[in-house]
Amino acid sequence: MSPSPAAPARRRQVHLVELTVMPGVRYSAVLGQLQAAAQADPGLAAATSFHKHVHLQGGGAYARAARTVLDSLDDPLVVAFTVYFWNRARTLELARRVKERWPRCRIVVGGNDVTHQQRELFAQAPWVDVLVHGEGELRFRDLLRAFLAHPDAPLADPMLGAALAAIPGISRPGPNGRPIDTADAPRVSDLDALPSPLLDPGVWSDQDLAASRMIVYETNRGCPYSCAFCYWGGATNSKVRQYSLERIRAELDRIVTHAGNGTQLFIADANFGILPRDTEIARHLVELCARHRKRLLVMTNWAKNTNGRVVEIASILHRAGLTGAITLSAQSFDAEVLQLANRTNIRVDNYRRMQRQFRDRGIPTYTDLIWGLPGESLATHLDGVEEAVAAGGSPVVYPLLLLNNTDYTHARFRDEHALTTRRMPCDPGNTDLIADVVTGHARMDFEDWLRGMELRIPLTLFHKCLLRCTLRVLAHTTGTRTVDLVAALGEHLRTGGPDPIAAYWFGDYTRSWREPERFPREALYAELGDELIHEEVHYQAILHSMVRNPDRARQHAHAAVDFLYERLGADPVAAARLPGRADLERVTELDLAAAAVFRAGIHKVAETHEFAVPGALWAILREHGDVPPADDEIAADTDAGFGVDADADTDPGPVRGRVAVPQARIHYPFSAYALSVWHGSGRPIHDCATTARSAGRPLPASTLQ
Repeated sequence: MSPSPAAPARRRQVHLVELTVMPGVRYSAVLGQLQAAAQADPGLAAATSFHKHVHLQGGGAYARAARTVLDSLDDPLVVAFTVYFWNRARTLELARRVKERWPRCRIVVGGNDVTHQQRELFAQAPWVDVLVHGEGELRFRDLLRAFLAHPDAPLADPMLGAALAAIPGISRPGPNGRPIDTADAPRVSDLDALPSPLLDPGVWSDQDLAASRMIVYETNRGCPYSCAFCYWGGATNSKVRQYSLERIRAELDRIVTHAGNGTQLFIADANFGILPRDTEIARHLVELCARHRKRLLVMTNWAKNTNGRVVEIASILHRAGLTGAITLSAQSFDAEVLQLANRTNIRVDNYRRMQRQFRDRGIPTYTDLIWGLPGESLATHLDGVEEAVAAGGSPVVYPLLLLNNTDYTHARFRDEHALTTRRMPCDPGNTDLIADVVTGHARMDFEDWLRGMELRIPLTLFHKCLLRCTLRVLAHTTGTRTVDLVAALGEHLRTGGPDPIAAYWFGDYTRSWREPERFPREALYAELGDELIHEEVHYQAILHSMVRNPDRARQHAHAAVDFLYERLGADPVAAARLPGRADLERVTELDLAAAAVFRAGIHKVAETHEFAVPGALWAILREHGDVPPADDEIAADTDAGFGVDADADTDPGPVRGRVAVPQARIHYPFSAYALSVWHGSGRPIHDCATTARSAGRPLPASTLQ
């Protein structure tokens, strides 16, 4: 009797884990790249089985994610985690549980937050076996080879140690708390040498792509800039390395073919639009979406030193309906602040020119500003907010986070600028986003920082949501800065105005920054209901209270305008230039008509409102892009009277129109839309169906829906 054939060797499990803060995300570019690079080695492909886990970490989701990962383990060879500042604590806790259950399993971590942080990491998480610095695909492949060759050897085994010592770009715990580091690993110079996780269905299946609400994709790596607050995987101040266009076309084809309609495609280049070929990539993406009858929402990090190419690419995507608002990353408009941040490439004249070009094309923009940059005072920050608003932009203000490996973390820099930080949520309503928040430096104490953070509430409530047109007219006619009007409305909101509930939540927003552990989660969530997104919750609650009833919205708007009118009237210069109260009232009615888009997400009703705005005031709004063009302005704006100065003796007559909330908006939840406005992509007036005719031209009889 012949002997039975030997049973095949058991394939060892390799698990790849990413905890995300994005609901509905099932795809991870990082995990796919790690698996693709390892499986390209025939020996590893035969000896291992890969299991990827992409799980939401917020709230109760973490317990479910941890249970799912732990229950899937069966004597794993390696469990590897990608670590960011927002998932570090929970990732390392899950890694501890894995090690506790499977002591022989190798725990490997990598990512921006832990790269070059080996001392701190091994002290915090001694159960971690290996830290991979920087680009991890080839390092991880080599680690798997070493662990397969010595599957049962302790980390201190000389043979395993020799194998690990030959792998560049890694660290492991050593004796006496001193990490054992290998030589720095070179960056991957030929990106096409890395196997594609998208062109191998064994890495990501068609179903995986279809199930994910967001797909992160890169066409290149590297960043030629060296911003002091940014690390970008260590590839700052470096040559931009490119994937081939042939590979990009094939990968985008697979994404568009299988992604669900409405999927967010985030192009994770550091500066999309910096290369001439980026225009070709945008055109190819448009062609693919048209061919497959798909609409993807394309987002990206636009080139920092914005240029005509960015406008061209944005126009290509916008015309095809594939993008929302375009980011203009200013961070600050103060020359000294930018110099300290190594951002001298941003110029105010460039910014204003770009805003006008985008406005002329009907493309919305938002302007990222970071509050708390070294060298920035409250006064210069307010100047920057005003620059963005005056140019027709939508400022989005973020606190400065002190991220690992950035120039700002160096002890000498921190001492020179007296940086102080607090370990706390960078958004009071989202306790998952714990970070080191810069709350003070030589030109900004904590109280100034707090005032700058508080301003974000009235800035969004009144400038972006409830009174954008009214504020524009008041600023333009009286010469008062919009940011000062907004700050005054913050005082008005704090005193209670017509709604003590709104005043309470505004006060609690301040309290939550001082004492984040006292964030009133249950009370705020009860105000907003089940469809709440856990972000900027105080703002959402105040806005919800203001707009959920048309009469209440009108009461809030008129009380705010009365407050400003009285304050401006006390200044002889401003008072002499104030528009008539009745004329201003008509502008406010236009704002209130647009506020109906928020109610559509609450009550699931599409409202329609009519307006009649004096032609001279409409011209001001058109000049800054606050309203879409009147119908006859598109055809022949020479007879419409647009461009008439508000101080002119002759009034071109009223512009009459209708604001109708599209039926599709009733399916857009309040929370999601409110946050789109906070982040600058939602624009209430433009997001409605707005029809307008100048004086003497009748409106269509039909009501837009």
